[in-house]
Amino acid sequence: MKGSRPPRQSRAKGVLKDIMTTKDAAAYLRLTLPTLYRHVAQGKIPCSRIGGRWRFDRKNLDRSLGRKDIEDDVSGRNKISGIVTSIKKSSLLAQVNLDAGPYKLTAIITRDGLDALKLRVGDSAIALIKATEVMVLKEGS
Repeated sequence: MKGSRPPRQSRAKGVLKDIMTTKDAAAYLRLTLPTLYRHVAQGKIPCSRIGGRWRFDRKNLDRSLGRKDIEDDVSGRNKISGIVTSIKKSSLLAQVNLDAGPYKLTAIITRDGLDALKLRVGDSAIALIKATEVMVLKEGS
């Protein structure tokens, strides 16, 4: 039905979409539309045609520009999402507690790291598990 699509100004501004239109991709790459179309025709920009219209995957665009996404290097099994339940700060370190469903996690990070992340109690956060040692506990303790 004509006119059923929401007006352009009502869309969220500043939100990075994973799949972009031609106009969005041109803005993301800081190119004019004619330049974008020329690069597409030359095969320099990865894209797909869906329903007669070009669509661009943000991750593919980033890779073609040589940008690296943190998710490319990190396995999904090494990340646990949770909610920050408490934060204890000292002058140098901070203890951050996460409630991740069946898991309760505690991380010790630098105070500067905490400030840079702007973490607050109630925020969503991801624990990135990078194990360099294994601890053994006696069964039943």
